[in-house]
Amino acid sequence: MILFCEECGQRNSITLTPALIETNSFTCQFCRFKSPFPFLDKNRNSTSASAVIRWQPEELRLSAAEKQEQIFQLRFDVDGVEKPELTVEPFRHFAKLIDVEKNGPASFSVKIKPLGKSKGLPTNRRVPALIFCEENIMSWGTISLVREPEAVRAEPPKEDCAGQAARRIVLEPPPPPEEEQADEDSGDGDLLPENLSVDILHQQLAQHKAQLHQARAASFRMQKELSIRRQVMDSQSCGLLFVNAEQQTLYANPIFLSRCGCTLSAVQNRRLDQLLRLTEPEQSVEEALNEAEKKGGWQGKAVLLAAQEEQQCELRPFSISITRSEADGEGKEKGFICLLTLNEGGSGLRPPCACPAAAGQAGFGLDALTGLADRPSFQEYLEDSIALLGEESKEGIALLYVDLDHFKRINRIFGPGFGDKILCSVAAILKKCAHDAGADLVARLNGDEFAIILPPPASRERARKLAERIMQRFRTPVNNEARAILIRPSIGFSVYPDDGGSPLELLRNADTAMEAAKGEGGNRICQWDSGMKIQAAESLYLENDLRKAVADDELINYYQPQVSLTNGSICGMEALARWIHPTRGMISPAAFIPIAENTGLIEKLGLDLVRKACAQGKRWRDMGFKRFIMAVNLSGRLLRRRDLYYQIMSCIESTGYPPEALEVEFTEGVLIENMDFTVELINKLRDQGVKTAIDDFGTGYSSFSYLQHLRVDKIKIDRSFITNVTTNKTDAAITLGIISIAKNLGFRVIAEGIETEEHLFFLQKSQCDEGQGYLFSTPISEKEMTGLLLRDSSVALSHKRMIDKFYSVLATDKRKG
Repeated sequence: MILFCEECGQRNSITLTPALIETNSFTCQFCRFKSPFPFLDKNRNSTSASAVIRWQPEELRLSAAEKQEQIFQLRFDVDGVEKPELTVEPFRHFAKLIDVEKNGPASFSVKIKPLGKSKGLPTNRRVPALIFCEENIMSWGTISLVREPEAVRAEPPKEDCAGQAARRIVLEPPPPPEEEQADEDSGDGDLLPENLSVDILHQQLAQHKAQLHQARAASFRMQKELSIRRQVMDSQSCGLLFVNAEQQTLYANPIFLSRCGCTLSAVQNRRLDQLLRLTEPEQSVEEALNEAEKKGGWQGKAVLLAAQEEQQCELRPFSISITRSEADGEGKEKGFICLLTLNEGGSGLRPPCACPAAAGQAGFGLDALTGLADRPSFQEYLEDSIALLGEESKEGIALLYVDLDHFKRINRIFGPGFGDKILCSVAAILKKCAHDAGADLVARLNGDEFAIILPPPASRERARKLAERIMQRFRTPVNNEARAILIRPSIGFSVYPDDGGSPLELLRNADTAMEAAKGEGGNRICQWDSGMKIQAAESLYLENDLRKAVADDELINYYQPQVSLTNGSICGMEALARWIHPTRGMISPAAFIPIAENTGLIEKLGLDLVRKACAQGKRWRDMGFKRFIMAVNLSGRLLRRRDLYYQIMSCIESTGYPPEALEVEFTEGVLIENMDFTVELINKLRDQGVKTAIDDFGTGYSSFSYLQHLRVDKIKIDRSFITNVTTNKTDAAITLGIISIAKNLGFRVIAEGIETEEHLFFLQKSQCDEGQGYLFSTPISEKEMTGLLLRDSSVALSHKRMIDKFYSVLATDKRKG
């Protein structure tokens, strides 16, 4: 199943296990933060109501007199699941006492060691000892352990002194001596609290959760403080080093790393005397450190040593001061702080470059943040490389253009300081991949855009292999400040001279290829071809036509009905933008909506379509159709407008459409990016009676926990989960989980993308409230929608046979209920 981390918002693929339920938390696979397990209601019971699990025996009854291992056979029966994924484990209190072995898909063997005279398990008391769970339906429960009272037996008759037979009542087995009893218990009895119960376990889980939240808050404060300190150190114009008493380098700031041409991990493997040599006074680094230890500090001059033997460095001295740092009881490290003024009389070491020609250029510029080549240096080097190659050369030069998908989202969520550190990590990764591929130069062109030059002989095959190497590396999250962020790059490449006869043309074509990769959804590799030039021209013409169409109010709404899954009637409809071009006919929304988003046209376009939807809805209501909700989807660009609430209310007031019949949809990703503003907007709209919904639920960077802060009316399950809901267990589990959570929180649920009868009956059986998709109707014009409303609304189920089958299944389920 998919769980969302409350700390970083990443989606985690988690296997439901008894340990997960018992600890009531899961560890994020990306940032390692422990988030609370979300599938519990207010009474800490399973939120799944989709199936029932039965088992035999319902409790394990142990004989107190038994001194040997006792074995029980557990058998489970799961409704609605053909191949159940069952797991059974003992509570941690019973880990040394109980062993569980799986014999089959739904059968387990439970072995319980002798209890002896342990006081940890009172007689005739039900104690939860085993947890069972089923992965597909996310259901679980506990199996109790009961210790029977000691048996009473009668001794044979014995003649007493009076000659009469008497029977002595004794307990079996007789109590052993204290020493034997202690040996017999073997420490197992102390594992179990005397009054262990489900309520006590729930209290313990609640305490653990509270402790986790306290630890999280403390960790957040420490991380924030550490981040501020790192920002201060990283922003210094001089080099900073921290070495311990053994001269091992523990920290170096980006300025020093860029000067010596090393990564932090490489510097941490080197001693201080391997990084620099003292010149004034002439003494060893160890002697300088000893003097700093005695006097508290040392000052002098030094030169940097090359990071690798084959590299050359300029032996221009720079000032260095060494200050002693004392350890304390709060974890402060003992060592030395080295301050290096690298700009006195010239740089101590010129930045290394794999290309000798580039390394020898005077004034080779660096990007201040990442230490890579900057844009002017990149352009100059590209021009020189092409000039040296010559026009008649058959050898090529390849240029890779790398852009990070949705990087602005990382800056908005975590802040620009965190984003800068991610860019530094990305730069190090690109530098390593380029070095392994024999690339000449890695440069940061602008923001989150990078370029790599492959020297001759370069080909499309060689460029693609490097791009694939980069994509493969970024399949692993980038770690930074105890967080792991999954970075998705889009890469375009071009090769000289086939894809461009000049440096400017080569760069422009690589950039165009990268944009084509992003246009296909991002996280792709795209090679330049001549057809892209035609597509770019068509996109420009389409943008011009779209500007005119928006200005002249030529775009219209189509409407897709939303159907109640309990009676088949039309309960609502979603207004969808359509553009009928005067010469090209119907233009796909996938073609013009991205253009509208990028150019800002989406703001006017979106508000115009909301007003048209309200006006058309008013006409239908005047015709007598008053049992439907009009749904409109708001763009993320619109959510940046601080007057959005007033614009929506203006649409309602100017058309006379009742606010309680309007539903405003927010996509999940946009909602999280603008959380504070969106919550305020939702509350204002709700106060006026306007309904709200979360669109594309399950696809954002969020966690389920944010739902408790929102007063939305409806959750809309994204179509990507519905497409394979009947064939993919993961999609089915996610869908069932979303429905279950929404029901517990009081939200209605609608599923979009219903295309088959199997989708329909799965969702109807899972108690989904509403549905939308091509099975019912494609988006249709207002004239066609009027005809649909004039007929019995259940015709949205497309044909009579399916309607009969739908109501037959519904009636059968009601009789079973």
